[in-house]
Amino acid sequence: MPYKLVKAYFRLMINGFYYRRYYSLDVENIPEDGTPMLMVSDHQNCLNDALGVLLAVNDRKMRFIARADAFTITPPFTKFILWVGLRPAFRMMYQGEEQLSRNQETFQLTEKDLLDGHSILLYPEAGHQTGHWLGFFSQGYLRMGFEAAEHANFEKEIFILPSCNHYSKYHGIRNDMLVRFGKPVSLKPYYELYKSHPRTAWRQVNEEVKARIREMMLDIQDRAHYDEIDYLRESAFGQDFARSLDKNPELLPEKLEADKELVARIAAHEVPFEEIRDVRETMQSLGLEDRQFEKKPGVLSVIGEALLLLLTLPLAAVAIWPSVLCWYIPKHFANKMEDNMFEGTFVLPVDVLVILPLSFLITVLVEWHWLGACSLIHGFALPFLCIFEWYWTRLALRLRADFRYLKAGKRAAALKEKRAALFTKLKNIL
Repeated sequence: MPYKLVKAYFRLMINGFYYRRYYSLDVENIPEDGTPMLMVSDHQNCLNDALGVLLAVNDRKMRFIARADAFTITPPFTKFILWVGLRPAFRMMYQGEEQLSRNQETFQLTEKDLLDGHSILLYPEAGHQTGHWLGFFSQGYLRMGFEAAEHANFEKEIFILPSCNHYSKYHGIRNDMLVRFGKPVSLKPYYELYKSHPRTAWRQVNEEVKARIREMMLDIQDRAHYDEIDYLRESAFGQDFARSLDKNPELLPEKLEADKELVARIAAHEVPFEEIRDVRETMQSLGLEDRQFEKKPGVLSVIGEALLLLLTLPLAAVAIWPSVLCWYIPKHFANKMEDNMFEGTFVLPVDVLVILPLSFLITVLVEWHWLGACSLIHGFALPFLCIFEWYWTRLALRLRADFRYLKAGKRAAALKEKRAALFTKLKNIL
């Protein structure tokens, strides 16, 4: 019951506070509870990936294999992730060769879990990526699966379930997340091959699983031009391309399908990457945003944005509590990590498990003497105030960018013409 309550609380906060929209697709592909299952996925965003799966799977308590350094952040966090179902995987590039032997205990526990009919999630890339691509797939998960089957004298059927995670943006809140599940792969047809040629069986299953994951996800393999491709798909060009395929760019599942088609066409054609890079880097150097070239900000619109910010300033001042804590405390811990992809890993659990509950208690205790039961209303409104503060800050940043556009003058106009010519060329090519 405590696990279900915490999970329900996380679902409420993630769906209502952290993400703007959350999608779980093709959940009917998940084998019924009690079926030995290894779920494997691309790894796009640290702990957020696992939490996304946690919300999609309602009928069981999942087990997770996670990189071992996640268990050294703070003792309370370590206790929590162990209770949730995480187990450590030690890797040479993070913990050193001398720690690799400790994986044997994790392997043995995982194999026992499989034979008991539990579901285990792990990420064969052995670490999250920093963009939308599929990395090298380690075959350790297949060793777990086949050895578990061997311990059961190959009498139990064990399944590998491919899945994928996808995000509209990696950083900040109020973005969209998608979890999709593919058709499960049974290890049973490979048992005889495994008995005589285990590594061949591993390789064949691994290729099939990778192919199913790659089919579901956005896999930009052209790493040399990744920034240019990513800019195109997120720009107005990418949105118009989605509409040309009768896809709604505001809906992440449909935008994902359009982006996959766009990436495939780019790979099949000669694309002027240098021109794309020039437009993107010039836009960044001037501090401008792609939207400004679709609808030029005028003096009246800038004045309107400024007035709206001033009118809502009192509410923004009230919403500073606990918004500053919710953003800057997790950022403080995330900034200590060399990898900025850990931002969401700190923001989401720290806000949901620590800052917002404590802020609620402090707010009610401090205000109860003057406001009585009305202090509860303020306490329950704290997540909504955080959301308001987030959008208020974004509007302030938008206003600053619009000022920059007006200040850029002729340079912005020249860049707009160059961008329009580039998009026309790309439309003709693709």
